[in-house]
Amino acid sequence: MRMLLVLAALLASPPNVTKMLLTAGQVGPGYVVLQRQDGFGVKNTVTMDLCGRTGYPSEKLRTARLQVNYLKQNTTLGLSNEVVAYKPGGAAQAMAEAIRHARSCPSTPIATGDPTLPPLRFTITRISGPKLLKGYLAVRVRVTGTVKGKHVDNTSYAVYQRLGNVLSGTYSFGPNTKKQLTFVLHAAQQSAANLRRGSAAGGPTA
Repeated sequence: MRMLLVLAALLASPPNVTKMLLTAGQVGPGYVVLQRQDGFGVKNTVTMDLCGRTGYPSEKLRTARLQVNYLKQNTTLGLSNEVVAYKPGGAAQAMAEAIRHARSCPSTPIATGDPTLPPLRFTITRISGPKLLKGYLAVRVRVTGTVKGKHVDNTSYAVYQRLGNVLSGTYSFGPNTKKQLTFVLHAAQQSAANLRRGSAAGGPTA
C-alpha cells in the first residue's frame, strides 16, 4: 500500500496555481482582475510578511506563485489573492510560521524608514469565519502612526488557508467597517472551494 501511495504521488501533476486563483466573479459583481508587477514567480518576491519578513524559512520552499488584485469602480473595497505552491511540507510550515507570528506580535512598532518619525504600529487580532479550511489563520491588521505629517489609521484583513502543498492568501483593504470583513470572508470561502477543486484535479496531496 505504501508503494502505491508513493507511486500515486509521483504520477500526480504538480499544483496549477493559476486554476486555484480567485476569478473576478468570485470576488463580487463589477470587480476586475489587475496584474501586479510582483505577481508572478518566487524570485525576489515575498509571500509571508505578517509582523515583518523575518522568521519565515518556508519562503525558500516555494516552487510557484501567482498573485493578482481585484478592484471595482466607485468602491473603496479592494482585494488581493495569492496562491503559492511549495515543496512537500512547505505549505504546512508556512502556515505554522504565520500562526506563530500572529500569536507573538499582537501590537508591534515597525520603522517607517524616516528616522525623524515615530514607527508605525501594527496591531494584529485573530478573527474567525465560517466555511474556511481547517487550520486557517484569519487576522485583522490595524496600522496607526504618522506618515509625511499625516495621521494614519488603516485596517486590512488577511486570511491564510492551506490544502496539501498549496497555500492561498486572501487580503483585503478598505474602510474599517463590517462590510470589509464580510467582503474578505466571502472571498476566502471562495478561495477554500478553489483549493478543494484544485487538489481533487491535481491528484493526492499530503
